[in-house]
Amino acid sequence: MSVATSHQISTYYDYFRDKEIVFTKANIKALKADPRGIYLKCNGGQWPCIINSVSLRETKVFVGTSSGFYQQIQKNKQAPVSIRFAFFDQNNEPVQFFVNAIVIESKPYEASTDLVIMNLQYTQRPSDDLISRVGEFLQVNENFNTKKDEKIILNKETVRLLSLPKEESYIFIGGVPRKCVLKTLSFGGATIMLVGIPKFLIEKPVDLRMFFADTNDKLSIQGIVKEADFLPGRKDICMITVEFVADSVPMAYKFHINNFITSFQKQLIQRQMENKSAEEKAEAEAAAKKAELEAKKAQIMAQKDKDAAKQEAEANAKKALGTMQANAGAAPAANPAPEASSAPAGEAAPNAAAGAEGTPANNAAEIPSDSNNAAENSTAQ
Repeated sequence: MSVATSHQISTYYDYFRDKEIVFTKANIKALKADPRGIYLKCNGGQWPCIINSVSLRETKVFVGTSSGFYQQIQKNKQAPVSIRFAFFDQNNEPVQFFVNAIVIESKPYEASTDLVIMNLQYTQRPSDDLISRVGEFLQVNENFNTKKDEKIILNKETVRLLSLPKEESYIFIGGVPRKCVLKTLSFGGATIMLVGIPKFLIEKPVDLRMFFADTNDKLSIQGIVKEADFLPGRKDICMITVEFVADSVPMAYKFHINNFITSFQKQLIQRQMENKSAEEKAEAEAAAKKAELEAKKAQIMAQKDKDAAKQEAEANAKKALGTMQANAGAAPAANPAPEASSAPAGEAAPNAAAGAEGTPANNAAEIPSDSNNAAENSTAQ
């Protein structure tokens, strides 16, 4: 029995609560039940019983009419009772627990006057130990019917996980033992490599021997050879496909195959979830990095725009200053008159008048001087 999680236990209870397991010798061994440790308890006393079948809702038990438990129930049919279940764990240590119930039906077993079969219905959800054992047992049988063709390819890793010592084993064909190599296993059959001629093996009954190291189970599985072909490139070694006889497949074999398939599926689902989580994380990191780059790019562009605006403003300012300086330097050469007019108005008028008067007077004075010289020259002659 594998260790079940709380989720698995809830799944078992939801899906298999109404299905029952008949306590045959093979099923008792598969469940690792201890029939001698199973008791019925009522009104402070307890009595041994034999379980007929068990489910996750009720248990059917055989009770003798001479037992104290039967007499207590006859006095009070609604009396509360409890069932003490007993199992063995993986280390063969006893596991015992009680489940509360009430008797809902009691009738003679096959018209017997000494033995009755009682139907005990649980008054609450049973122990997780019972749910995990019954649930796993029912799951194994369900997978045996629905997943017969799911093959397990044998290699070092899968051989280890299946608790097989090695790939080599023995197979009896027509009562003759032969060494063989297991290549694939499934609920419904196996692919096997061995020395032989295919045409002499088809439709032959076989008995495959297997050993599981974890439980020390030595198993014998009957089957029929359905296919046989030579190994490519060899004329002495062939591959055969064996189909198991369903009723001959031991529960121990079913449990090992089921544990591998379910654990592999769990690992596969876990890997898929981890891969999905990693992809989502990578996408989130890529999106964050992209957003960061976009933000940096926008920041750089904003800074560039700011620097360009600043440079343009400085250039405009320099241009305006140069224009003002150019205008200020050209103003004195083009307009000299405003400097003369800067003198007081009272002084400028006399100077102008004096200038105007002085020029004709001097000319007039010089003219007579020339006339006198001309007269002097004529007298001398």
